[in-house]
Amino acid sequence: MKSKNQRLKTMEEIQQLRSNLSGLLGNKKSIDPKGNYVSFKVRDNNHLMTQIISLLEVCVFALDGEGMMLFPANQNASKEDSVIQVLELVLSILPDSQMYFMDKLDEKLSKLENKQ
Repeated sequence: MKSKNQRLKTMEEIQQLRSNLSGLLGNKKSIDPKGNYVSFKVRDNNHLMTQIISLLEVCVFALDGEGMMLFPANQNASKEDSVIQVLELVLSILPDSQMYFMDKLDEKLSKLENKQ
């Protein structure tokens, strides 16, 4: 009986964590209505990570490559400035909230598993 109560309590804690989840894959009430934001669709966390990896690979290629990768109308910007902007974008879309949620989920499930 005690094990069942502990499982129920753990599930309630997980549901509470999930309801407070914010970020790309979180709830929509976390979006600041006063701020400007851009959204894009991802299928799941794996798709999001693939997108982030691709952006980082483009940065590496841009810094290692010999050619200029600038749009002709934007010749005043340096390659480094363009990479900095992409890296800032990557930082803004990192799934911090999801990773925090997954860490807490793992912690709670591990505690439950160890008590059995």
